[in-house]
Amino acid sequence: MSFAEWVASTEDRVVARVVRHLGQQGYIPRIAAYPSYGSTSWVRVRARVLLGDPLAPGPGSTARRGWRNLITAEYPGAEVEIRYPDGTLIDIVRTDRGGYVDAVVPLALDPGRRTLLLSVPGGDQDVEAPIHVLSPDARRAVVSDIDDTVLVTYMPRPWVAAWNFLVRSETSRQAVPGMADLYQALTADQDTGMFYLSNGAWNTAGALGRFFTRVGLPAGALLLTDFGPTGTALFRSGREHKANTLVQLADEFPDLRFVLIGDDGQHDPEIYRAFDEARPGRVEAVAIRQLSAVEQVVASGTPVPLPIAREGMAGLERGDAVVVSGENGTVLAERLRAAGVV
Repeated sequence: MSFAEWVASTEDRVVARVVRHLGQQGYIPRIAAYPSYGSTSWVRVRARVLLGDPLAPGPGSTARRGWRNLITAEYPGAEVEIRYPDGTLIDIVRTDRGGYVDAVVPLALDPGRRTLLLSVPGGDQDVEAPIHVLSPDARRAVVSDIDDTVLVTYMPRPWVAAWNFLVRSETSRQAVPGMADLYQALTADQDTGMFYLSNGAWNTAGALGRFFTRVGLPAGALLLTDFGPTGTALFRSGREHKANTLVQLADEFPDLRFVLIGDDGQHDPEIYRAFDEARPGRVEAVAIRQLSAVEQVVASGTPVPLPIAREGMAGLERGDAVVVSGENGTVLAERLRAAGVV
């Protein structure tokens, strides 16, 4: 057994003991449902089941801000009932070792914003799960990074990120100027898919949704990840998460072309270049926010983009997709408009 496997096994044993203890204390299964997506023949349902006090606010609510959203007890193996809004049962699925549901369910739904209901026996009932059902006529999807692309986070600097998430009020978080207007323009056609792809943890999903609403960013599916041991590694690779998710989206929606938006503080340009090579012709445009010198120092330790980011940009510019860069959403919108993308 490798060290990573031993850590994952130990974590599973600890979780099992915690679940038993909290159950004896009267805690019940609580559901956090995440905004997701689907087509007119299937939907992807994403959620997490956590054990919580039946009298406390649900996971991710405005009454559970900051550090409280990191103190959770996942409930592996929980049965989750998926129902239509009228209560008709669609399917029953089980959570994985982290308490997560990521289930593709064959289902015929009309295009548009839809809602399914999630329930867990002995716990939360009829929790709304928002689903964006993409039309068969859809031809474009926008995939956006979050940290330092739409939200100023200084994420790679641990103590600043910790202060932002654990202590500061949600309303103090700053949006990158012009991004909301750009995204609204890109998704003006209701058939356009909107996906927010980030290395951030699922614990932040509620706060992110409220931030998007407050600053005027369009609603979209969240594509986040989870930290901790996987059984083969001590920590999940954020870069692999982004790369694999892009390929998955391309394969799920073979008729879509993608507008990819990120920043040059870390690996976004290289990830987008690799995706463009892996799925030729599927990238319509790439827009990269250029961080300031101060932001670059925080993000990568140097006042200029890392070599991998510069190489990624050069590779993108050699391809067929429209490639633009700029310091904020207003500049990116102008350059995308000049290229005929907006």
